[in-house]
Amino acid sequence: MERGEFEKTYLAIVEQALKWNEFSYRHGLLDLEDMLDEEKVTERDIFHYGMRFVVDGHDESFINKILSNIIDQETDEEKKLLKIVQKEAVLRIWGGMPTHLIARLLGSYVDNKLANTVENILENAVREESNE
Repeated sequence: MERGEFEKTYLAIVEQALKWNEFSYRHGLLDLEDMLDEEKVTERDIFHYGMRFVVDGHDESFINKILSNIIDQETDEEKKLLKIVQKEAVLRIWGGMPTHLIARLLGSYVDNKLANTVENILENAVREESNE
């Protein structure tokens, strides 16, 4: 995976996670169901697959185990890191972690340049949800 593709994918994951967390913070986890892409759930996309378990009310340790098993099968290190970031997002949304702390956690997986971009995404995610 090229660096540019990694960065683009990583930032899209972070943006989605922060927006979903802000939404769930204001509306509740069950309301995230309408945002799930069932095709991605079927394909076992880590974020949507994991969020399906969250919405269905499964235990955090169960979700963690399933997602970890899928991630362990990934051989490409950058793709594996992206999946780990998605898993972290799912588990923190499940746990009700404040959005700014999720941003800090997800930003800790990458260099300062990308982490600073996460800060901008955080500001936008919070602002957008506040305006709705």
